[in-house]
Amino acid sequence: MMALTGGMSRVKGKLSIILAVMLLVITGSLMAVKLAGDREGERVVKGLADESAEMTLINQTEDIPNAAAPSIKSVNANTNTVGLYEKFELHLELDADYDNPYNPDEVDLSMELVSPGGKLWRVNGFFDATGYGWKIRFSPDEVGLWSYRVNVTDRSGLSAGADGSFEAVESGRHGWIVLSEENPRYLEYKDGSSFYGVSIAYPWGILNMNLDKIAAHGGNLITYWNGNYDNTGNGGGKQQLEPVWVGIGRIDPLKAKRIDDLLEAFEERGLLMNFVIWPHDSLTHHLSGWPSTWEHNAYSLLGEAKDFYMDEEMWTYQERLYRYIIARWGHSHALGIWDIICEINGTDGWAFGSHDAANAWVEKVHRFFKEHDPYGRPTKGSMAGNRQDYWDAGYRTLDIADRENYYDLHYTAYAEDIRQRWEAYEKPLFIGETGNITDVQTYHQAIWVSLVNGLAATPFWWEFSLVNDEMFERMKHFASFVQRIDFREKREPVYRSAPEPEEAQVWAMRGDAVSFGWLLAETGGSGGKTVELPEWPDGVYEVDWYDPHTGESPGTATITASGGVLVLNTPESASPDLAFMIRSREGR
Repeated sequence: MMALTGGMSRVKGKLSIILAVMLLVITGSLMAVKLAGDREGERVVKGLADESAEMTLINQTEDIPNAAAPSIKSVNANTNTVGLYEKFELHLELDADYDNPYNPDEVDLSMELVSPGGKLWRVNGFFDATGYGWKIRFSPDEVGLWSYRVNVTDRSGLSAGADGSFEAVESGRHGWIVLSEENPRYLEYKDGSSFYGVSIAYPWGILNMNLDKIAAHGGNLITYWNGNYDNTGNGGGKQQLEPVWVGIGRIDPLKAKRIDDLLEAFEERGLLMNFVIWPHDSLTHHLSGWPSTWEHNAYSLLGEAKDFYMDEEMWTYQERLYRYIIARWGHSHALGIWDIICEINGTDGWAFGSHDAANAWVEKVHRFFKEHDPYGRPTKGSMAGNRQDYWDAGYRTLDIADRENYYDLHYTAYAEDIRQRWEAYEKPLFIGETGNITDVQTYHQAIWVSLVNGLAATPFWWEFSLVNDEMFERMKHFASFVQRIDFREKREPVYRSAPEPEEAQVWAMRGDAVSFGWLLAETGGSGGKTVELPEWPDGVYEVDWYDPHTGESPGTATITASGGVLVLNTPESASPDLAFMIRSREGR
């Protein structure tokens, strides 16, 4: 079993012994961790780098009778040179006065940094109970020399500091995702490069072999729940981060390690996590027809699920939990989105409490992450996917307006919903859950019609086990197409209906330089059709056709728009639909 340490020579309440006994009772022993459960042999946990960053320890002592200053006994860095957007980590041994290492009112570890360009940063440290004590993690976004100071304050109010520096170098990574500064419909990487989500729901039971499959088929955005059903990996996925068995205000070390391992696996494959902090069942106890795991939630020790959104004591502990989440995982470029609540109307606080209070809670959590996540990730949340589940308050508050769709899987329903929500909110739109069936045609049409109506990512198909090999092939061809698009360019949607069944309907996102679209002929196939796209600037264009069923191009052509109409003549094709890109020869 890994020792539970932390340099706590004056820790009150025998925390180390209590945690060790609890872990022994619950888990037997902590074996060497298997990453996601499918690697051969045992995964050896990496030790500290042999070299440590140059460090100066400074003790700052106030003249307070009978008070001993906290001290930083040792600091070890994982590296002196860190790649851009990669992890810089400090391992620290502290001597401080506290009972609960997860309570920043008792012991508060932080690091202040100055970037090469002079920007000031602040990140919090955290306690890792799986044997390695105190840590601070950071991810640099500028090349050059970074300087920092580590500070610790315990409940005596005294502090100690440690100064150091590291060099950030190019890495080839693009960083975490943020709201696009160029195009309000989409997200982008921190370095300003284009991003489009090719999404899937894989909320628990994640295996490396399946992550490999998703990545190989162009997927890049995966929903994972901080929930109670994840029985793979190191065994730490069966509970949420703050379960009853560790008590309120404390973190399940196995679940935390599971998330560490998953983010590392995501990083290795270029994947991003949509991290659901509160799945609906974690906040549900008495709501009929909905799954309930409130009894496993440590907040149940404080009161009823219906009071979760309003109770001030619960909020105090939530703030500590959110701080811990940001401190431990905020550095990772694989952590894509803070998904605050999944299906809020499936919780007791919505059903039996106040809708206004629930919406106010969402705004409060959103503000917390905007104020405390130094990396600026977007937030989102959802209602359930029935037709009546339209959450105006959530769409207005959160960075991403996410509406689930289980009410109508026909492609016209996706198109209508996207158009209506864009007109109302003008921000990135998601369909955070949909599907729940294995159906190649429905999946195929859903992802393509969503793209050409301006959705910021493909609908998140629920869930991995229902996506068969042919659906994955369609995902691969789709991903190959969108990789060629710069989503920073602003575009306007254009639609041409099909008056007759044998005619083709067309959706397009029209831009000044590059436009893209999708043509569907439900009868007779897409080949040999002539369609007119309205509201098109006059000029000469190049069109490149793309078969979304095969990933091949059936041809290119030079076309002309005149009188505000662009005429498209489709190449010979047996496929029912074709995608296309249109480039302006004028270079507008």
